[in-house]
Amino acid sequence: MNNKTNADEQDDDVVVIEQRDSKAVIYITLAAALGLALGALVGSSVTASKWEKTYHQLEEKYATIQQDKTVLVEQVEIKVATVEDQVEAKLAAAIEAHKQEQRQQLDALEEQVSELEKVNMSLEAQLAERKEKLEEADSQNNQLVRQADMQALMFERSRELFQRELLVKQELAQLEEEREKLYPTLAPLKEACDLYLAGTSWDVKSDSCDRQDAANSRISEIDQMIQVHKLDLRQIQELADGIGL
Repeated sequence: MNNKTNADEQDDDVVVIEQRDSKAVIYITLAAALGLALGALVGSSVTASKWEKTYHQLEEKYATIQQDKTVLVEQVEIKVATVEDQVEAKLAAAIEAHKQEQRQQLDALEEQVSELEKVNMSLEAQLAERKEKLEEADSQNNQLVRQADMQALMFERSRELFQRELLVKQELAQLEEEREKLYPTLAPLKEACDLYLAGTSWDVKSDSCDRQDAANSRISEIDQMIQVHKLDLRQIQELADGIGL
């Protein structure tokens, strides 16, 4: 009866090992089962046949456990390998996605740089065109300033020429008028001088010859001045023609 009880207790003490995904749990469970089995064998007082039967049962169970352990280890290794493959695949996919994202960002940056370069080239072209226009405008302004200065100078010179021409013409007119008034007196003065020198007339004044000489001298001077004024007028006209007046 005790043997049966002990055998039943031994059967109850055998722990059914559940399959787990961790090797450590399997090893701890196996060690506990073996310890309990060996303790029951040592402390039992069964007969040799019963002990041998129980021993064979334990060996079978141990073999089964070992087989289950091997299968479980293989399953765990397969699952770990599968997980590693999945992790590696996910990691490779993540890396590839990151590379793809970086490539897209790089392409976007390159496109932005290309657009900026185009804008920069356009701005440089516009700047060069505006600079050229400014230089052209400055040249035109300088030319206009020179023209204005030239026109002002020509206007001032023209005004001086016109004033000089007017003055010369006025003086020339006065000289010609004086000559026209003086020239008719030459013949009477010569006659009076000749009579004075001949002494044939008492009505002739003694200064008749002096007045004749003075009249001749003045007419000669007037003729010279008329020639000078006419030369001045010709020079003024040449200057006026030279500046386009």
